[in-house]
Amino acid sequence: MRTDYVILILLMGLATYLTRVSFLVFFKKVKMPDIIYRSLKYIPVSILATLIFPGIFIPNDKLDIAITNPYIIAGVVTVGTVLISKNSILSIILGIISLVALRTFL
Repeated sequence: MRTDYVILILLMGLATYLTRVSFLVFFKKVKMPDIIYRSLKYIPVSILATLIFPGIFIPNDKLDIAITNPYIIAGVVTVGTVLISKNSILSIILGIISLVALRTFL
């Protein structure tokens, strides 16, 4: 590997580390409003939705909201399973099984 690539990777790692640590150092003594803390708890859900929904509704680089879209049906099966059973592993397994079955037979 070329040395300039190694130096570049190390500098990018350092830049990433410094930007993340800077918030801990500079905002350590700052008291944020309560509304900020309430808003921050929704960030993981919104990021997860941002990652999942395009894969379900735009599977082939084209919007597909038809009932014959196997990703939508498998998503409904997965959400239904997790709501009923409260078991994440079971819902993932049933979601994958339903998606494979739907893609095979539809």
